[in-house]
Amino acid sequence: MRNTLVFLFAGSCAALLVGCGNGKLADAQRTAVASMSKQLPAPYRDGLIIDSVHRHGDDLVQMIRSPDATVDMAKAKPELFEQLRVDEDNAITELCADKVLLPVYEAGGGVRRRFIDANGAVFFEVTLKSSHCISP
Repeated sequence: MRNTLVFLFAGSCAALLVGCGNGKLADAQRTAVASMSKQLPAPYRDGLIIDSVHRHGDDLVQMIRSPDATVDMAKAKPELFEQLRVDEDNAITELCADKVLLPVYEAGGGVRRRFIDANGAVFFEVTLKSSHCISP
């Protein structure tokens, strides 16, 4: 009986620790979201708008909206939107210099930019992993 109680107690403690996840990362994300959200919505580039930022797992996600283009338009001109995706995949590295995001990177988190149309449909997403910004 005593072994069973010890086992249950140990299992409960382990489950609580797993459930808490990376507290340092969550705190860094919350701080970054609060700071970045104060400035939103904000113009991005080429007529795009950064609408919001939120936490999603280990990443922060910037929602970047196109007020004019739709996913249907993207399907009609796939080469144009593929070039935009490649351009954005390169441009996201500029976020490595953002001091607000440094604690997120240091805690192992990353950033995603999710490009959506006016209706919220996703065009594409690009990702910046913490390893791209933090040297070992």
